[in-house]
Amino acid sequence: MESINYWKEVHKEIDTILKDIRGLILLTHNSIEFTDIVDFLKKVRPGQFLNILYISLTRSYDFMTLVLQRKPLADKRIFFIDCVSGYAFPEEEQKDDCLYHKPPYNLEELKKIINFGIEKAEPEIIIIDSLSQFINFSKPTEQEINELYKFLNSIKEDTLNIIQNTFILLYDTRLGTMQNLPKFSTDLILKIEVVKEEAHWKD
Repeated sequence: MESINYWKEVHKEIDTILKDIRGLILLTHNSIEFTDIVDFLKKVRPGQFLNILYISLTRSYDFMTLVLQRKPLADKRIFFIDCVSGYAFPEEEQKDDCLYHKPPYNLEELKKIINFGIEKAEPEIIIIDSLSQFINFSKPTEQEINELYKFLNSIKEDTLNIIQNTFILLYDTRLGTMQNLPKFSTDLILKIEVVKEEAHWKD
């Protein structure tokens, strides 16, 4: 018999960091599921009631809310901007916790969506899922690098403040070995790794 197990290695020092995490964070991962992201968010400043602006370029609002029904975030409220279903729903159609928007074609358009979401949700934490839509760190072009650094600097100068104090950029490493990571334009780079293993059963 064959089984698939998913496990996440989390060091104690990482848990300590997440308890009071703030700033501009690049969170790299190897194609984690939204359930893993929920587990991660549970470790972020636990016990604090936080508003989260979640801008999704990879997963639909309907899918994410189904996950949250099974794994609720008791002390966090998420406002979604769904850029996956943006073509199916008009932008003026929105729910109490979701706004539909067409996907941005570049980081400048993404910044406009971020600013609009901040006005709507007044979040402490902003999450972008995913930066992989705009850059491939395994083979980045000079233009991609320049646009990324411009974007990151604008986030630090214009977006992060006393209220909006945490900005998390997700990046999927399945595109290849990462190079030219923005170490000096981010406050922290974290990695979540989900490993698929075979279970060997004995009779």
